[in-house]
Amino acid sequence: MPKRIKEQFNRNAKSYLKYSIIQQKGAEILCSSLPDNLGSVLDLGCGSGRIYSQLLKSGKNFSSFTGIDFAKDMLQMHPKAENVTLIEGDFNNPGLFKNLNADVLISASALQWAEDLPAVFENCTKSAKIGAFFIFTSGTFNSLHRYLGVKSPIKDAGFVKDAFLKFYKPKIVKKFQFEIEFQNGAEMLRYIKKSGVSGGGQRLGYKRLKKLIEENQIKHLEFEALLLTGES
Repeated sequence: MPKRIKEQFNRNAKSYLKYSIIQQKGAEILCSSLPDNLGSVLDLGCGSGRIYSQLLKSGKNFSSFTGIDFAKDMLQMHPKAENVTLIEGDFNNPGLFKNLNADVLISASALQWAEDLPAVFENCTKSAKIGAFFIFTSGTFNSLHRYLGVKSPIKDAGFVKDAFLKFYKPKIVKKFQFEIEFQNGAEMLRYIKKSGVSGGGQRLGYKRLKKLIEENQIKHLEFEALLLTGES
C-alpha cells in the first residue's frame, strides 16, 4: 500500500468516525447480508472497528474476531475484548495470509485500494471459505472527477465483479448507489479529506480546489459500491 495512503488514514483517524457516513452504511449492508452464526471472523481493513461494532449491534454471534489494518492509529481506536485480536498489516502483502484462518472473511470499504484485487481475492480464499465484501467502484465521485477532468483511481464495477467471480461461487452480487449533498464546495472538500474516502488517490492541486470552492458548481458526491458474498 502506498505510504501516502497509510499516512492519510493515520492522520485522519480521530475524525474518521464522524465523517465516514457512507462507510457506516456499507458496514450495515454487509452485516445484514451475513448469517446469524458466523464462527470465527476475519476483518480486512478493520479500521477503528465499524464492522465489529455493527456485528454486535445486529446481534450476530461469533466466537472470535481478528481485525487487520495498516493504520496503527485506527487500530488503537478499535474496541478491545478477550475474543478480539488486532493485527497491523497490509492485505496487499501475500505473506499476511499464511497464518490467518477463519470461518468468515469480511472486508468493507477497503479493498478498492487493493494493488492487485484478483490476487487479494485469491489470498482471501486461503484464509476462509466464506467471503463477504463491500467495495467502492469507479462511479464514486463521478461528477467531481468529470468536473476536474481526472480519472477515478479505483476499478470499475465490472472489473471488481469479474475478479470476485474468478475465485468465489456467488451468493449475492448487488450494486449500491448513494449521494450526499453539501452546502458548499468547502464543506464537500472537508468531507473528502476527513472521511478517508479519497484514500490518498490522485491529489487535487490548490488551483483546482480554489476554483471548485469559488465556482461552487459541485455540491454533492456520488458513491457506487458492490456487495459481494460467496464461497470459494
